[in-house]
Amino acid sequence: MENEYRRSGYLFEEFRLFHNADTQKKEIPFHYHDFHKILLLLSGNISYIIEGRQFDLSPGDVVLVAAGRLHRPVIHDHSLYERIIFYISPRFFQEGNGKELDLFQDGPAVLRFSEDAGSQIHRLAPQLKSAAYDDGYADELLRKIRFLELLIWLNRAVRSAQTPVPAQISGNPLVLNALDYIHRHLHDSTLSIDGIARSVSAGRSYLMHLFKAQVGCTIGQYITRKRLAMAAALIKNGMPVGHACEMSGFRNYAAYYYASRQIAGRLPAGVQEE
Repeated sequence: MENEYRRSGYLFEEFRLFHNADTQKKEIPFHYHDFHKILLLLSGNISYIIEGRQFDLSPGDVVLVAAGRLHRPVIHDHSLYERIIFYISPRFFQEGNGKELDLFQDGPAVLRFSEDAGSQIHRLAPQLKSAAYDDGYADELLRKIRFLELLIWLNRAVRSAQTPVPAQISGNPLVLNALDYIHRHLHDSTLSIDGIARSVSAGRSYLMHLFKAQVGCTIGQYITRKRLAMAAALIKNGMPVGHACEMSGFRNYAAYYYASRQIAGRLPAGVQEE
């Protein structure tokens, strides 16, 4: 069975910085990354769908996409879509140099600031763009300095009187309630589509149709991907593989192994190729 979503991009460093600008109105499918992503929108008529929630963006908005979250941009027209993007390894926040700067711990997916606070974003943008193309002496160090400066400012803004206001969010309530139910019961190996449908008072077939249209994959695929991500995180933190499988909702190690090979398309975490 072909996946309805794709793992996209790669990252071998702590982080990577991009500056992209184009005017193509193209269809970008749902996908996910094994790393975090920060997107700073400079211009464009764009919406962003993250885990079934659609955010209608404005220039200056900062989009936070945590590792493993299904997402895609919706490009509404041919106007200039300009953005600065950071790919960030989760390891960066697990180590001492960035632990206190982690913005991805159950925070909002989109940060929108007041006009005064937003002016700081516009001040940082030219420096970030310049750093993206710099190939001079200590260019990687310069990019890290700019990256840390952005993270520090975002964290200070979130924790101060400049608290961001939420971007406009839309999404089908049935799907959003189903997602919430899945997240709360992901560890339960008896979690089922019928049980999810009952929890939101919807018919099984109707909910499956809505879910796939809004989230980008079937309910079963979504649950499996989330469990794989949970198990991988637990294993990386030192939990034995068998226990991580159980804590992530897999019935046994065999089910975890099968899901990793057949659905995710790779060996499961904690297993080496022979």
